[in-house]
Amino acid sequence: MNRVSHFKTPTGQIALREAGEGPALIFLHGLGGSSKSWFRQLDELSNRFHVIAWDCPGYGESDPFPGGKPKTSDFAKALLAALDELKIGEFNLVGHSMGGAVAPWVARLAPLRVRRLVLSATKVSFASDEPSGYEMRLAERRNMDDHTFGNARAKSMVGEDSPVFNEVASIAGEIRIAGYEAAVHLLKNSNNAAILATIEQPTLILAGENDKIAPAASTKAVAEAVPGSRLVTIKNAGHAAYIEQASIFSGEVASFMEVSSKD
Repeated sequence: MNRVSHFKTPTGQIALREAGEGPALIFLHGLGGSSKSWFRQLDELSNRFHVIAWDCPGYGESDPFPGGKPKTSDFAKALLAALDELKIGEFNLVGHSMGGAVAPWVARLAPLRVRRLVLSATKVSFASDEPSGYEMRLAERRNMDDHTFGNARAKSMVGEDSPVFNEVASIAGEIRIAGYEAAVHLLKNSNNAAILATIEQPTLILAGENDKIAPAASTKAVAEAVPGSRLVTIKNAGHAAYIEQASIFSGEVASFMEVSSKD
């Protein structure tokens, strides 16, 4: 069983979904997700870790970001403030896609607290993406009903024939317009080229073999940018490997944490 708790931060309430006990393992979702994206990891890893998945500002049960124009560092600060309220000191961190853009800033702002880092299906610079792609996504969220929008996002994340399509679509369909607009603003202005080179924590890069959103060239570039990092490609997975190949994804995360703890 997982539980959702709410914590006051300078930028509003942040919701954290938790399960298990042990070393803290934090999960940051992508643009089309929420803390619900990590149900399988909350279940599969809670026997070894205190698993914590956040709803980023404006998503799930978290308050919108004030002003609606956050930077990656703003989300990092919001996460750290919530973890402070939860009395979490050191922790391991997994960031997926947008969460993978935020996670390096968490490591930058709290280098003595972040022990190990996993960056999943992410990019060096989301700001380099074609602007029309972001405008299309915003138009979809503004003009589509929740069901239609969820299906549109799931098609790009896992494909229509995926057995987890409906689950991915359901999670995406719950995204509120204000939260989505703020998150898109964050991504449109996110370039981690400089900060990735400063990461000192042991870092694992995870990629989906069939990912159309963060294709092989993108994840390879992240691996090349982070000193000493290791790249693992998960077969038969698109952008949502954490759901499509959940046991493999969770196993790679757990193995990395355990090996690193012995270094």
